[in-house]
Amino acid sequence: MSITPYQYQLLTQTLASIRPNFHGFCTSWYNQIQHYDLRMQIPTSVGQIIIWEHQIFDFVQNCVMRIPQQSNLLLYLQKQRETLLFMGTTERDISVLLFTFTATLKSHLGRHFTSAAKNAWNKALLLIENMLRFELFKKTNVIGLQEFKKAQQQVN
Repeated sequence: MSITPYQYQLLTQTLASIRPNFHGFCTSWYNQIQHYDLRMQIPTSVGQIIIWEHQIFDFVQNCVMRIPQQSNLLLYLQKQRETLLFMGTTERDISVLLFTFTATLKSHLGRHFTSAAKNAWNKALLLIENMLRFELFKKTNVIGLQEFKKAQQQVN
């Protein structure tokens, strides 16, 4: 799965749009996250939340920047593995965080969150989610060619 140059442009444009008020974005996102029972440890004090906001922006920006070269994105996510495991991140947490991130984008961008921008973010976040699931939990939705051929032979 790859991102087209146009989709990449939409990702960078929408990220640039929310950057000036990223604190407000994170406040909305944090409020949405509170509706879910996350297992991972997320900050609770104001000081921790502000530090977390900077880390989140760096994480999102680094992921978006590396999406065109997925091998670089994978290397970056591998470096984040220990931090995410230390926080107690579960597969469900990843799904919730990415779902609520998209919902918060829609809320903050309003009419500027076009269907094309939504599709670009959905594609990018699905890619990131799949890579994180593999890196953290060794789960993948990709079937190897040999496994596919073996399954096909069993069917026939």
